[in-house]
Amino acid sequence: METELLKKHIQKALNETAADFQKREDIICRFEDPVIAYVDAEDMRFDTFFANGLNDHTKKIYRPGKTIILHYTPLAEEIVDANEQSPAPTDEWVRGCIESLWLAMDLNRALVNILGGLGRLTSFMNTMAEWDQTACREPWSHKIAAVIGGLGDTGPAGSLHVNGRYGRRVGGIITDGLYAEKAKPYSKKELADELEKYKRDARFDGPCSDEMIAECPGNAITKDGIDKHKCEVFCGGLNHIIPAPEVCGKCFRFTR
Repeated sequence: METELLKKHIQKALNETAADFQKREDIICRFEDPVIAYVDAEDMRFDTFFANGLNDHTKKIYRPGKTIILHYTPLAEEIVDANEQSPAPTDEWVRGCIESLWLAMDLNRALVNILGGLGRLTSFMNTMAEWDQTACREPWSHKIAAVIGGLGDTGPAGSLHVNGRYGRRVGGIITDGLYAEKAKPYSKKELADELEKYKRDARFDGPCSDEMIAECPGNAITKDGIDKHKCEVFCGGLNHIIPAPEVCGKCFRFTR
């Protein structure tokens, strides 16, 4: 199947999967259509993030992988707005963290079925449920891959902002098919600049504004940055399986 035709087919199938998911009686949250990105698994920036202990490497996850197919499914805007206006994470926002994980799993299965029908090899990557409480992160970050692939930008606590919006799960699979534009080569300086930009935008090392500090219900933010361990403890109180910043999200709106 021609690549562009395949991508249209994938978009349609994932839209339908997301719509069907929201028809389930146990699903409370509303989601928009998935935004899809195709990322070169051999991009040099993966080497840099892996070498600096920020992310697993694509080759560690699935050595034959050539393309990462990512999907970002935003929560309905009213859920995001309500969470911003509340002094603590809303029940619907917290619930959305689990439901978006379930949705991502359904979307992954849809991708595997489509590519498997074409004879392509695929592999799942990981979920936020595989949280590393020592490193205070998921072993593999779809969000970092999304930034590398140009899907969005990094925000506070490593959040992902797509088209000026944030909120919810990024999922994806890796395949041996070639569907992404080949990544350009990077100089050492360019790689160092990319790493520095990520760290600066994630704000783990600051600086953080007084407004951002006051917004954190877990008292995990100072002017010098976001304390990952305090953040993890607070978020773990909301969801002990996934103590990730996405469970709270109160600081996400404070982008530069």
